[in-house]
Amino acid sequence: MPQKPALPGHQRIAQAWLGVLAACLVALAAPAHGDPDSHADASSDNWNIVLIRNWDAAYVINTVREQALREAVERQAPKRVQWFTEHVDALRFGSDYEPQYAAVLKSKYRKMHVDLVIASGLEPLQFATAHRDELWPGVPIVFNGVIDGALDGWRRAPRTTGVSMVFDVPGTLALGRALVPGARELYVVSGASDVDRQVLEIVNRQIDRAGSGLQQKALVGLTRSEVAESVSKLPPHSLVLYLTQLRDARGELSGPGAGGVTEISKRSSAPVISPIYSQYGRGPLGGSSSPIAAHGRIAGELARRILEGADPDAIPLAALPAPLCEVDWNGVQRWKLEESLVPAQCRLLNKPPDMLRTYVWSIFALVAIVLLQAALLWSLALQSRRRRRAEEQLRVRSTEMAQVARLSTIGELTASIAHEINQPMGAILSNTEAAQIMLEQGTLTTEKLREILADIRSEDLRASDVIRSLRKLLSRSEWNLLALEPNTEVAEALRHVTLDAARRDVRLLPTFGADVPAVFADSVQLQQVVINLVMNAMDAVSGEPDSGREVQVATRAIQGGVEICVSDRGPGVPPESETKLFQSMFTTKKDGMGFGLSIIKTIVEMHRGRVRHERNVPRGAIFRVWLPSIGT
Repeated sequence: MPQKPALPGHQRIAQAWLGVLAACLVALAAPAHGDPDSHADASSDNWNIVLIRNWDAAYVINTVREQALREAVERQAPKRVQWFTEHVDALRFGSDYEPQYAAVLKSKYRKMHVDLVIASGLEPLQFATAHRDELWPGVPIVFNGVIDGALDGWRRAPRTTGVSMVFDVPGTLALGRALVPGARELYVVSGASDVDRQVLEIVNRQIDRAGSGLQQKALVGLTRSEVAESVSKLPPHSLVLYLTQLRDARGELSGPGAGGVTEISKRSSAPVISPIYSQYGRGPLGGSSSPIAAHGRIAGELARRILEGADPDAIPLAALPAPLCEVDWNGVQRWKLEESLVPAQCRLLNKPPDMLRTYVWSIFALVAIVLLQAALLWSLALQSRRRRRAEEQLRVRSTEMAQVARLSTIGELTASIAHEINQPMGAILSNTEAAQIMLEQGTLTTEKLREILADIRSEDLRASDVIRSLRKLLSRSEWNLLALEPNTEVAEALRHVTLDAARRDVRLLPTFGADVPAVFADSVQLQQVVINLVMNAMDAVSGEPDSGREVQVATRAIQGGVEICVSDRGPGVPPESETKLFQSMFTTKKDGMGFGLSIIKTIVEMHRGRVRHERNVPRGAIFRVWLPSIGT
């Protein structure tokens, strides 16, 4: 083992206080009663393990290794595992306090059955082997976290085995020279603590044995700021080998959260390499070293073997796992190195994924989905266009059929139309003859002439209204949806059939509801619906006695819209024909064409409405047309 130097004054004072504290703890730990086994725990149901840590447990190299170690020991363990952790902190307190500390542990564990001692680090191993006989006699020791080469010349203690970790300095230097082919100088960074010096000594021995081919320069015994300043001004073709700097020349410790290696990597003008795995990902370019998690797992598996009865003396010491070369892609970019120079056996970490190569199948699937969606959208658009064209054709055909139906209806109303036109024409003729007679008699005064002309104008306008209404009804114009008053449109439709109803001796009984909302509809089409239904009803009651020759027409507001109801007391619709009423080419009349009710259904549905038939009581038929009001 390397000789430990004399401690500074502040450490000697701290150790004196520790001695006093240890004596107090020993006194307090003395049994209050004479029963030596009152707190004994020799239960075979537990594996009691004493884990001795080095320095601060929060160092990354400690936490990662210990977590993997514990998981390996506890994985499917047949017994409950109890951990008892202790610390040997030579970094901050030296080793002079160890006798007092050992006395405290002796009192602490004197009633505890211990199955295994795990020493994590060189100082814990030294402490465990030096004090095992008095603390845990005969208990096996498993060590880990010891640098390979730190045990050169060490005499292996009985019932002691373990694994050391490899700081692969030759492999790390080979990586540096591969990435910086023209490198000529190597600057080695190390701290001022005993641990720093031990690591530097081991590294130097490896360099001496393997040879680096580089001119080596030491940045040792400096403060952190001095090291940062030095590496920021390095000449080209240089490499920085960062080891440890747990304590600098000013005596400042580097705690678990310190960013020493990160700061040095940021400031350095030359690539920083390191043989210590816990440094990777924190700034350096990379290096070759034993992964600490794998090292802890191997140590845990070794401890588990011994707990299950394996002889520690029969297990050879080994440096495991084999070193792994890793390169940080961020470092390659930071120092503008060629990525192609990274050795094939090294893993390149933190490189952003190559989208095309990494996600080639995902991209292919995405493109395929987009193409399929585009094809689907194109198909839907084509189908929609075809549907609109079909709907337009259907509307044209419906309009043509509606006009045919209107012409057929007008043919039936010829007498009524002639009467409507003859009345104003006869009045005009009578007024004209009266004016001639009065003119011949010399009794035509200006006042009487003015009255006759006013009557002629009024009757002419009346005739024009009749012709305009008929022309509108017979026109083949496109649909013109307007806000209409249903009562007004129904009344206008009834006006067209009034004379025909009188000729047939049929009474029309309109009932107009109050507060009937307006609807969006085509006036001609809406009137045609009413005319067709009323004409059908008049046909139905034409053979009835005088008391039954009546047709009721009613409007009312209902269910967010308007209902137009046409009912009669005729023979009604045969039950077997009710399901076919609104089908094309179906009729119950001897001379019917079968288009009337079909056209009514088409017109109503194109107005977003519905039409239905129901039986009247005690006899007859009722047809109800519902149209949505504006805003529904």
